[in-house]
Amino acid sequence: PALGEPSSGKRPPKLDLTSCKEVRHAWSPDPDNPMFTGTPILRQKCEAANAHKSFALIFPRRTVDITAVTADQCKVLMEGFSALCFRLQVAQNVAASGGGAGAG
Repeated sequence: PALGEPSSGKRPPKLDLTSCKEVRHAWSPDPDNPMFTGTPILRQKCEAANAHKSFALIFPRRTVDITAVTADQCKVLMEGFSALCFRLQVAQNVAASGGGAGAG
């Protein structure tokens, strides 16, 4: 954990970013509940004062909620995670289809 953050005896979960379906800001509409924003857990756990700098990585069976230090950092992290997840998924699809850098 970062300096000042609580620690626990649990090992952190390993996340397969190739299975990340979406990177959603806390203020983005929830497609499952159009009257609400974010995700159910973000709505429940995220303080209103932090919503502008919070987002979720959405996986098939769970979400990972992240609150950045600033709104700018949140934007950079969201863009970075989104690009990373997309690139990993493209690479996985290319490998699965038998393609590669030398194919063509």
